[in-house]
Amino acid sequence: MEITIYDHQIVAVNRSKAENEANSIVYKDVMDLHNIDFEICAKNFLSEYPMSGGRCIGERNMEEGYFLLYTSGMKTKIVLKERFFFGALLHGTRRRRFLQLQKLIDQTKYTTYDLT
Repeated sequence: MEITIYDHQIVAVNRSKAENEANSIVYKDVMDLHNIDFEICAKNFLSEYPMSGGRCIGERNMEEGYFLLYTSGMKTKIVLKERFFFGALLHGTRRRRFLQLQKLIDQTKYTTYDLT
């Protein structure tokens, strides 16, 4: 079981320059802003896959258009909608938005595992 959010709900990807600052995704649901902490995701991923090295925060699948982040409790699935989207952070075709989000994550010290 997992929490599903959509790419248009993402309002920020925090990419810290300093080692001790937070790297995270901020998204908005109907009422509130929520934070997905990459350090927690990396620890959860490492506990399931001990050989992963500790930098991986989840999985991605370009063909199906999603990222699955290993948040505490239930995992969080970020689904990229099929339609063209004009958003403040991510915009363009589904493929373009996928690549934009992947690049924003890769600019941190973390990464996602490619399932495609």
